[in-house]
Amino acid sequence: MELRHLRYFVAVADHGGITHAADRLNIAQPAVSRQIRDLEAEMGVDLLLREGRRVVLTDAGRAFAERARTLLSASDSAVEEARRIDRGEAGHLRIGLLESASWSGHLPQALNRFARACPNVRMDVVPMGSVEQINAILSEELDAAFVYRQDNLVGGAFSIMPLRVDNVVLAASADLDFEKDSDLELEDIDGLPIVSFPRAVAPAYHDALNAALAGIGFDPVIVQEAENETTILSLVSAGVGCAFVNSANAHRPPKRVRFYRVEGLSVPIEFLFVTRSNVGGLTQRLRAIVEEIDA
Repeated sequence: MELRHLRYFVAVADHGGITHAADRLNIAQPAVSRQIRDLEAEMGVDLLLREGRRVVLTDAGRAFAERARTLLSASDSAVEEARRIDRGEAGHLRIGLLESASWSGHLPQALNRFARACPNVRMDVVPMGSVEQINAILSEELDAAFVYRQDNLVGGAFSIMPLRVDNVVLAASADLDFEKDSDLELEDIDGLPIVSFPRAVAPAYHDALNAALAGIGFDPVIVQEAENETTILSLVSAGVGCAFVNSANAHRPPKRVRFYRVEGLSVPIEFLFVTRSNVGGLTQRLRAIVEEIDA
């Protein structure tokens, strides 16, 4: 049984006969008759009583016509919904948000433009770390992600758009006075207590940061760990210790935290927009907006 069988039968039921139904469908009358006979044969039920040129619905035919109308309406609604989603007029988009990069630049601009361009699309913006976002893209729990490059971003499963390169700075409590306006040197920070993060949160970044610190001769004394930079900066603000954090945090400085460059310390962090290689219309729409901003 196919949708056309239902359409032909409902047309006959609604227009009172095969001739009128054929005219409305713009199909030859024998073709409509044949489809109705095929439908009855498949169901093993008489749907119509033929009285000369006139047809009358059987009790089974009336019941079937009512259900068939519901199915055809649902089918038409599904087609229209798919078309609206493809045009960016409806649907649901799941986007990963990296909090440290959400205060300025591509991410807030892209979300703002998409929301204005597609007001009927529901955006679920999910805060999570870069590694988690990349895994969520692979498992199709997210449609798009704004991340820093990580070791699990490999293979041909991803479409990757580089957006910018950030670096690391030292975050220190405002109570800590280095008595200088220029970049800090090793002697300025040697022995400072450090708030850091577990390696599992971002293995590639963790290893690169520690290698860079070793390169300038700094041996960090870790006094506490936290899993995100919001918590880390809260601990810095409270005077628990200093921290090496993403320079993007300078766009949302906590009131009691100051940021400093450290001479010789560089850990370039590549910020990316990531989707799966093959994506639907809504994700393509978001990607086009990100490309416009980047241009």
